[in-house]
Amino acid sequence: MRKALSCVLMMTLLLSGCQAGGAGETPEEAALRVRDAFKEMTGWSAAVDVTAAVGDKVFDFSMDAQWRREGETVLTVTAPELLSGITARIAKGETVLEYDGAGVSLGLLDGDGRTAVSAVTGIMEQIDKGYMAKCAWAGEEEQLLQITYRDPEREPNTGTEYVLTFERESWALRSAEVSVAGETVLTAAVSNFTIEGTTQDDTGDNA
Repeated sequence: MRKALSCVLMMTLLLSGCQAGGAGETPEEAALRVRDAFKEMTGWSAAVDVTAAVGDKVFDFSMDAQWRREGETVLTVTAPELLSGITARIAKGETVLEYDGAGVSLGLLDGDGRTAVSAVTGIMEQIDKGYMAKCAWAGEEEQLLQITYRDPEREPNTGTEYVLTFERESWALRSAEVSVAGETVLTAAVSNFTIEGTTQDDTGDNA
């Protein structure tokens, strides 16, 4: 009996040692919950500070993002003054960049036609259905969840990869990094992330 009890205690200790942050949830389980939470969102808004490398040029700018699952996503550059006013309006897979009524391009980040301004839609595509290659707790006291997305048919550092960081408790998006062939082409710091509705709100199932 004593030997059996010792085995039970040993198994309990081993299992406790595998629990992430003492919460009993693995990063992979948390990542699936993040995906479910974002799929239920009808929209969100945030302020985004971006650094983008396009060819031999580096752009630093800030923008207001208003993402919508249905309807029009609007991304407006707010700083610096040189780029202020550039707006990306995205609906039904089409992107229109406007500047004082005229189209403008800051160049492409990758072979998929992604631009620095419209990269937000690429980030949301990864959250919705991207292949989660790596999930890990990060930050002080493991208060952040970091997920790496990439094409499952490619080796690491050979295609386009996204590294997204979320708050562990609220699932708010905190930062994003996009790399192509191992070279970082975009980093984004996200603040004032606000959910503007869920699909349950429309059906009356969720307050």
